[in-house]
Amino acid sequence: MLSCYKDLSTESTRELPGIEITGVPDTLDVLFGDEIQLHAVATLGGEEYDGFEYEWAIDFKPGDSKDRMSLSETQDVSYRVANSPNASPYCLSFTATDTQSGLSKTVSCFVFVNSSLGEGVLVAHTRDGGMTSDFDLLANKYVTYGYTSDAPRYTRNIFELANGQPMQGRVNTLISSVRTDGTVYNETLILVGTNEHLFALDPLTFTVVKQDGALFNGFKESTFEVHNLINYGQIMTAAQINKQLYLNICHTNNVFNKAGYSGIPSDVYTPTNVGYSYAVQQSDVAFFHEAEGKFYYMHAQFSGYSSFAQVTDPVAADLAGGKCLWAGAGRDARCAFLIEDAAGRHHIVNIHPSDKEVVHYPLEASQWLPDAKYFAFCDNADIVFMATDSKIGSVTILGGSPVYRDINWKPEGKGETITGIKFYTQGWYGTHGFDYNTYDFPIPTNRMQIMIFTYDESTGEGKIYLRPFNVSTGLFTYKDNGVYGGFGRITAVATTFR
Repeated sequence: MLSCYKDLSTESTRELPGIEITGVPDTLDVLFGDEIQLHAVATLGGEEYDGFEYEWAIDFKPGDSKDRMSLSETQDVSYRVANSPNASPYCLSFTATDTQSGLSKTVSCFVFVNSSLGEGVLVAHTRDGGMTSDFDLLANKYVTYGYTSDAPRYTRNIFELANGQPMQGRVNTLISSVRTDGTVYNETLILVGTNEHLFALDPLTFTVVKQDGALFNGFKESTFEVHNLINYGQIMTAAQINKQLYLNICHTNNVFNKAGYSGIPSDVYTPTNVGYSYAVQQSDVAFFHEAEGKFYYMHAQFSGYSSFAQVTDPVAADLAGGKCLWAGAGRDARCAFLIEDAAGRHHIVNIHPSDKEVVHYPLEASQWLPDAKYFAFCDNADIVFMATDSKIGSVTILGGSPVYRDINWKPEGKGETITGIKFYTQGWYGTHGFDYNTYDFPIPTNRMQIMIFTYDESTGEGKIYLRPFNVSTGLFTYKDNGVYGGFGRITAVATTFR
């Protein structure tokens, strides 16, 4: 016997209200080191609800959720972008979960990390007396092509962000360097020298990509005490390490090789006795041998293949036993030197190694700023700026004679002490194979302003002053390009590329 059963019961159902989320943009365009700060609002059925659990997360690889990192368990997120620049976006997500029903909703934001922080001033500074260092990048319309805002942009502590900890030690010297295979400029590095290491940083992510012996040909020593780094001409970089000089010719093997010596000692270099010129094709490097009182030089862009030769054009002064206070690039592609002789007299010496001509300007006591300790040559003017802890002056060559002028300038804070000065050049200048006819992005302030660095011991703050100067008089103009702070004690500065 068969029978049928008809289910006459009613099914128990409950319609759940929907979750809505606002405050999360569809896309964000950011720079490496930028701070993302967002506040999301989740509602249940259009009403406020306190039973949500929240999570903000971001992918560490574009399009790959396997490396997703949780950032916050609240409605707010504050995240400093440490993702490497990439053409593909990263996914930033916000999830709200109803703890009672278990239902959740996720909204996503595509984060495009742009490929460069752009042109600017890269500032190495320390806040603990040189035990560690970090870097801030300053961008503004006086140091950054295409920057239009009146407000500067600071990207702080970039090295720690990229590498997980500050750089160990004090940064002595810093440059941006382009390396090439001879046809295409295909590798840009930021070179950083401390008392123990030479680092090469990726200019986009500021991670260490090479260091020490990997940058050299046959360097056998374990300590790399880096005194000075110099770009000169189209393809040449000089590194002054352990009182010796190494040259990198980018058209060859892209590593540093010990410079040729031609019978002179290999440890005659100081942090301030190497001069150079910026001629695109005919790059020159020279140095002052303090014990001998003589100058040695190499000429042309492939100078690293040869040895230093003595400059035989005589100087009308006895410089033996003198000290080279400063050296750099002078006007008309000359190597410029500022020397204090054994008797305490001062001299400006300009050398053009291509024709071995020496131009010598002895300075009287009235043409000198007493207690001067910081100096800057200008390659577009016959000027050397000098500074004490509190005062700035300049010597300008007018009609073949040196003219000293006090500069009416002082820092804005009473506790600030001058810790350095530097002639401002854009990052491409002196290292690319470009001149003003082939480079499309020069800014009006290139080679037209002096950077002054100060430090206030009581506040622990370092500052940068940008002051335009007159190439004819050696005086500051009435225009002021601003004061920029928030650094520790500034130890080295370089300009970066676009």
